[in-house]
Amino acid sequence: MTVPLTLDATQTDLAEDVPVYAYIVGLVPGGFYRLDASGLPWPMQTGDNSQAAGSFPSAGGLDPAAVAALAGNYPDAWADYSIVLARSGPPTQIDLSQINTANIPSLGTGSAAFSGRIYISVGIPRLPFTVLSGGYTAPVPYQDGPGAQCLFDWIEFSYDSDGNFNGNTTQVDQFGFALSLDGTPGGSAQGVLTVSRDAVIAQVQALPAPLAGQPLAIAIAAAAAPAYPAGVTWLRAISPKTLTGDPTYGSAAVTWFDAEISTWYRNWQSQPLVVHDVASGYYTGVVDAGSGVLNFYAGQYPTLAEWQAAAPPLAFALTGAAPSTVQFGSLDVWQCNNALANGGAAQLNVGKNIAAAFNRGVVSYLLDDADCAGAAGGFYPAGGTWNAWAQLTHAISANGLAYGFPYDDLCDQNPSIQLNGTQSVAVVLGDFYA
Repeated sequence: MTVPLTLDATQTDLAEDVPVYAYIVGLVPGGFYRLDASGLPWPMQTGDNSQAAGSFPSAGGLDPAAVAALAGNYPDAWADYSIVLARSGPPTQIDLSQINTANIPSLGTGSAAFSGRIYISVGIPRLPFTVLSGGYTAPVPYQDGPGAQCLFDWIEFSYDSDGNFNGNTTQVDQFGFALSLDGTPGGSAQGVLTVSRDAVIAQVQALPAPLAGQPLAIAIAAAAAPAYPAGVTWLRAISPKTLTGDPTYGSAAVTWFDAEISTWYRNWQSQPLVVHDVASGYYTGVVDAGSGVLNFYAGQYPTLAEWQAAAPPLAFALTGAAPSTVQFGSLDVWQCNNALANGGAAQLNVGKNIAAAFNRGVVSYLLDDADCAGAAGGFYPAGGTWNAWAQLTHAISANGLAYGFPYDDLCDQNPSIQLNGTQSVAVVLGDFYA
């Protein structure tokens, strides 16, 4: 049975002569694969890098100034994995069922599923993928780098040997344009926005401190404008995760959560932090007054007296990114990384609950991912310290769901679909002007 993946570029308000491409890449244990226009997976090989550095298809249709402006988009020899999408008539379909053990012998379930992305690019510049001996360079959402001058966005997904699909739209790294995702059986439309693309970028540029005045929108270079749809002036808006991850920006956001973190470290000296994660159970954190380190113990001890009476053994400690830092810092919260993405399964689950609470402005003495009823209504409280980008991504979403930071799946706030025994999947390119 075929499983059609519809890549629909026929509903957007772009002119019909604007080229739109898809690229489907991913990995399984032991290898990286890309899908061709039929859906057949092929192992990525360095021999795929047949496009010379500084060059790109369809360059002959542009004036020399535009070609020169776009040459830096292709710093290395690269592979063209583009799939041309129909702009009118029946939308393009490929067969996902070709992701199977006959074509990918190491395919399985769980961590052995095909884990990948469906990239979509708009305009003449195509996304470059440079295959390396152990992987590939993916397009970047920064100001510079491979693919940075492409107008693109993506869907994240997995597909396993049982034919189960899990996918989501995302603004963790950037917002390029609207993509919606749906599927059968049992899916629901995700990623549908309530405002236009230009309105999203304008609202991003008007975000409050600490993002106010930061270079959150990346413009199309004037010389390269003929390579893009008429009237489109911005390549993308970038998230604070991307902003703070690029040292060239030197953003004021890198210290945004520091005072809030210090306040809660003082609070957790006298009243423990209890984290309840659906996967790992209860862990209690107490800040040691002498070292200042947030130590965690298995079990639920909401008061110091209960913790002292139980005298549980240390399970793990959260320490800062640098040896001299005993607290995790703002960068750890923005990135959902470093001290908050370290250690074994239990520590990772505790870290993601803490990161999500700070991003949402709902830090407390109990962080409970197992009891989220009505929780979203309290996220991003007025006057609080939180991630304004994440708040905006939820505000502009038709169903209130978004991936505004890496752990936005906690409390089921992410725009995902889970299809068991997948029958169909659809990705629809949204409007650019309406």
